[in-house]
Amino acid sequence: MRALFLIFILACNSSDELSSTLPKVSDFNENEIGMPVITITRDGLALVKASSNTLVKNHNSNAILRGDVKADFFDEKGLLISKLKSDSAYIDQNTNNLHAYGDVIVVSNDSVKLFSNSILWDNHYELITSRDSVTFTTSSGDTMHGIGFESDMDLTKWKIKKPRGIRNN
Repeated sequence: MRALFLIFILACNSSDELSSTLPKVSDFNENEIGMPVITITRDGLALVKASSNTLVKNHNSNAILRGDVKADFFDEKGLLISKLKSDSAYIDQNTNNLHAYGDVIVVSNDSVKLFSNSILWDNHYELITSRDSVTFTTSSGDTMHGIGFESDMDLTKWKIKKPRGIRNN
């Protein structure tokens, strides 16, 4: 009888330990999609097509893109003008602005490159901005460093707010 009681006590303890280590339903995301493609359009034309390894979307929250984020930017004629890569991003559900984070690289068709830890693509103004440290390399190899950046989507009209740089001859 004592052996049976001891087994019962041990079984109850291990069950309590097991239930405390199991995830709760609230620990899971409402929606998780593998290999998503999100397209942001205006007047029927794509402005941005973004993809990643995973998309996480919970009720009343922004769409979070995780892992190998890629975004293509298009002009008003639908032509590809630049590409973005980053570790993660989110798309604001109210503004459709894209916020990219972690090893962000934007490359234009003319091989102009922007490197930063974070950028914002503003849907309303169609601008790429950053408040972070940036490195900007022109197609001729000139490199500028600074803090704060603003540019159009094809990186032709740009401004570095606190610049310092190297000009190659």
